[in-house]
Amino acid sequence: MGWMSSVSMAQDIHYSQPQQARLHLSPAQAGLMPADFRVAGIYRMQWETVPVQYRTFGLGFDMKIMDTGNAILGGGLQLARDQAGDSQLSLTHINLSLNGILKMGKNSLLSLGLGVGMGQRSFDSNSLTFDNQFNGDVFDPDRSTGESFEDTNFRFLDLGAGINYRWQKSRRLKFDIGLSGWHFNRPNQSFLGTDDVKLPIRINPYLLLTFPAGKSSDILIRGWMQSQNPYREYVMGMGWRYHISQKKSREVAIAFSSLYRFDDAIIPTIELQYGSWTAGLSYDINISEFNIATGDRGGPEISLVYLFTKVKPMPEFKACPIF
Repeated sequence: MGWMSSVSMAQDIHYSQPQQARLHLSPAQAGLMPADFRVAGIYRMQWETVPVQYRTFGLGFDMKIMDTGNAILGGGLQLARDQAGDSQLSLTHINLSLNGILKMGKNSLLSLGLGVGMGQRSFDSNSLTFDNQFNGDVFDPDRSTGESFEDTNFRFLDLGAGINYRWQKSRRLKFDIGLSGWHFNRPNQSFLGTDDVKLPIRINPYLLLTFPAGKSSDILIRGWMQSQNPYREYVMGMGWRYHISQKKSREVAIAFSSLYRFDDAIIPTIELQYGSWTAGLSYDINISEFNIATGDRGGPEISLVYLFTKVKPMPEFKACPIF
């Protein structure tokens, strides 16, 4: 029973490309984009060489609900699912974000986002083995496990919020600095029917910076932290983007970057932008003590983002002044 309680306290879903999963990064990112709609998908595989592989999938949609000129109301919906281990311990999470964006000047935007989510955790107890099933000589699957779970499937309410400041002079010169958090209501995570396993609050400060380094190239600087007691994750790195074409609506660019997750992994990443599409591929090279089991192989992560801008109608005009 202690084992299952400790699993329920495990760290949240995390990505190596959170800049491509903006609603996971912060609800204050909903609708904060140079388009009307955004669809983003991300898929992560981890630790293929050990028996406890992780599979994480995320799908997000956000949009500008209203734009008054001085303020924007953004909204978003995100689905995430994570599954790991022989017990198929899984987390399914759906959250709705609402974001108020205030234009503070010609180049500045301040946004405050709120998130409400519904989570579900489950596992398959039939796939597990316990000490009581050993009769002293051999394993007997028909023996009682000696464990009693109140439920192997439960749901919980989740509350989050975020604040983000963006300074942007052009598409190639901008930065975001923000702070977000989830689980402010500390939802219970026990499979045993008790109320003593509270999900720790997750706090995420982050910085995303892009600036030109020449006529056709940009420097990318990225960093974020994920803090969820007692866990800490620090990631930072930089990259270089080359613009093959800068024709409007036909932009083509390729970016290479390298991130470092402290005491855990080096993460080379490649991104390809074509018009409104951006695809990313990263790979975690494990450098922690766990690499004895992984053989340095953490796992790949794939992302795909699409931005959609509505075509503005032509202004009305009168062909003949008498009508």
